Amino acid sequence: MKKVYNILGIILSIALLWSCSSDFIDKDPKTSISNEKALSTYDKLVLATNGLYAPLLDRSLYGESSILAPDVMADNVVLSSVKASGRYIQEFNLTMGSNDGPSDGVYSMGYYIICAACNVINAIEANKFDRQGATDAQVNQLLGEALFIRAMVHFDLCRWFAYPYHFTDTKLAPGADGAGGHPGIPVVLTTEIGKPARSTVHKVYEQVISDLKRAADLMTEKKVCFWASSEVAKALLARVYLYQGNNQDAATMATEVIGSHRYELTPAADFVKYWALEGQKETIFELQSNKTDDYFYGGNNNPGGVYLYYGDLVAANELATSYEEGDVRAKLVVLNKDGEYTVNKYPGREGTGNVEINNPHILRLAEMYLIRAEANQKNNSQIGDTPLNDVNAVRAKRGLSGLRVVDGSTIASERRKELAFEGHRWFDLSRNGQDNVRPGCKATPLVTWPDKRFVLPIPLYEMKNNGNMVQNIGY
Repeated sequence: MKKVYNILGIILSIALLWSCSSDFIDKDPKTSISNEKALSTYDKLVLATNGLYAPLLDRSLYGESSILAPDVMADNVVLSSVKASGRYIQEFNLTMGSNDGPSDGVYSMGYYIICAACNVINAIEANKFDRQGATDAQVNQLLGEALFIRAMVHFDLCRWFAYPYHFTDTKLAPGADGAGGHPGIPVVLTTEIGKPARSTVHKVYEQVISDLKRAADLMTEKKVCFWASSEVAKALLARVYLYQGNNQDAATMATEVIGSHRYELTPAADFVKYWALEGQKETIFELQSNKTDDYFYGGNNNPGGVYLYYGDLVAANELATSYEEGDVRAKLVVLNKDGEYTVNKYPGREGTGNVEINNPHILRLAEMYLIRAEANQKNNSQIGDTPLNDVNAVRAKRGLSGLRVVDGSTIASERRKELAFEGHRWFDLSRNGQDNVRPGCKATPLVTWPDKRFVLPIPLYEMKNNGNMVQNIGY
């Protein structure tokens, strides 16, 4: 039944986007299906809400680029000297322009999803639909899921196209005051025609946090990890607070997720096969691919395909050799016959034909422990537990003995090794104001912080069609 709902939901979401007549979606509003008609019943709202998930698996987002590019653009991944075919060469060399690289797809698909989520949110809040006997809790669950997805995509777009919250270099970002006063992204809450300007990073975070708080309060169903729930919203909120530098609330939210006891860290003996399975206890939120999902996350161009099937990308030597003896995570970076380290975090499951499918793991329990450790260390606090205990909790499940002491550098190292190849590294360097040191890249071996190459350019089509849009300086 879930697969049917997803397919129907995708169709309905695409139909709804004909009414999302902004400069992000170039459609004639005269040909649109009215929201009132398309979302006139509870059942149609269910279909539309379910249809918000599959587009997240588009290759420009979590189907490929949002997982691969942040590691390729940082220091975790290098191009294979043997099998490189040109994939991700611009990202690796950090030579992306406003008409290539990940900018175009990330931006357009991101606002596609935001628009669809807004349609659901606005329809529910207008309260003109036939409830068909649905309870308040059931309707609130749908509203919460749509709010969560809108928040997640706004946050991701802000990470890609704007400098971090506490940025202070006004030469690169006018208005940078250390409190999010510099340009962020357009915050889109309606589907009306318009040419939205960039909101400040502070305003973007304000909206994201508001949406996530509402989502956490509204969702009461204990859904499996393929769907948003209150705990999923809180987990993302912990990440958002960490990026904002609100370490107290980051630790508090992470503690709530850990304390829910809905999730468990994967034991060392099961960690390698964890990546070939779905719906495991450590996973807070993952996007479910199935055998027929070739459009969104199929073929061999997904992360598993680029790492394994084609072999274009391999782990950087410095990262691969940093794993301690006995660390089960080292088995996910395997030395191959060419003397390079193959990334085996996306082994794939059988799909249709030659398709190998993987479920992107968006939020895991291990990240919550590491968020809490980092936030408490920076805040000199012990909310939920000590940084030492949290780091050791993760290490114990990866086959390692406990440390006696941890500091910021230790926590950052554990985070890098644990979350490698999951789309975090470039953002972690940026939010912490660290240089991007890349000895494996001859074209761009060092990017000293701050630099324009820590943000993406606004896509060319948006600059041409939206007179209120301002490009990132240097592009």
